[in-house]
Amino acid sequence: MFFPANEKQLRYISSYYAEGSSLLDMGAGTGNIAYALAEAGYNVTAAEPEVAMCARIRAKAKQCGRLTAISTSMLELEQLTDHYDGIYCVGNTLAHLQDRKEIHQFLQQSYGSLRAHGTLLIQVVNYDNVLAGSNFTFPVIRNEHVAFERSYELVDDKVLFTTTLTANGQSVSSSIPLIPVTYNQLVQMLEQCGFDHIEAYSNFEKAPYASDASALILAAHN
Repeated sequence: MFFPANEKQLRYISSYYAEGSSLLDMGAGTGNIAYALAEAGYNVTAAEPEVAMCARIRAKAKQCGRLTAISTSMLELEQLTDHYDGIYCVGNTLAHLQDRKEIHQFLQQSYGSLRAHGTLLIQVVNYDNVLAGSNFTFPVIRNEHVAFERSYELVDDKVLFTTTLTANGQSVSSSIPLIPVTYNQLVQMLEQCGFDHIEAYSNFEKAPYASDASALILAAHN
């Protein structure tokens, strides 16, 4: 499990919501963050369209009554009848959409799915840094059995994200194109959607956003 919920991430998310709040995790993966927040007293709906991962969330939900799994995709938010105190989309999930039009569509639907005084949290790679042409890399993640590497390469108008998993001396790589949405682009989209107060950070400890940071984290309030 390379990306379990970590304490800094959980503290950041929970700093915006009172215990018992209803939260929507968009692109929840295997539900590690959603499960941890549900165990901490939040009512969490974890949305994950990938069948196998959604099944893993449903298995976790059987152990926690505050967690619900749904297979809704990021562009199907308007189909949901519930509204939420908070929506969060972390782990660079936003950049997996096809283009900036889809990103804007997701942000607009998120605004419409929030209750009054709700907050949308977004975490992406800091594409301002990637597009600056610097040698942008993340540290290799290792344990006693495997190593996991991540790299980013600008190809035309997208960023090619390549992961390499090495175990027992053998490596397997895969690549996927991502949309390099920048700080200014995201803030402008959020304002166009109706969010009126936007905070920007470089990490989950709320260090002020910097263009040379590795991450961009936004908190948008309606």
